[in-house]
Amino acid sequence: MNISRIGGLVAGMLLLGAGTASAQEPITISPEKVQQICSNRVPRVEAKVKALTDKINGGPETLGSKKWIEQKAADARKAGNTARADVLDARLKLRDAQLVKLAKAGERVAKFKSEHCGSK
Repeated sequence: MNISRIGGLVAGMLLLGAGTASAQEPITISPEKVQQICSNRVPRVEAKVKALTDKINGGPETLGSKKWIEQKAADARKAGNTARADVLDARLKLRDAQLVKLAKAGERVAKFKSEHCGSK
């Protein structure tokens, strides 16, 4: 999976079927749907957020991790390929932004879980 699509994937999974609504009309979900979300979707989203966060924070041997990108950028600089190193540095900045998005997604899932899923 392309890590640059993390934000869209997680945001799409977190919408939980809620579209845009006016401020006067609260969105309601049936108890059965809430139970289904709590038992099926929440654990999957939590696992995906954790897996992607672990991958980004992985070591230099983890393809796509920040340390892996740092190593590739250093190798490119050492070889005199500054253009490639600059591209990798930009990708490294994106990884930091993705970590922020993942943290926020994890917080939203945790909030939903605490408000609607009880002690699960």
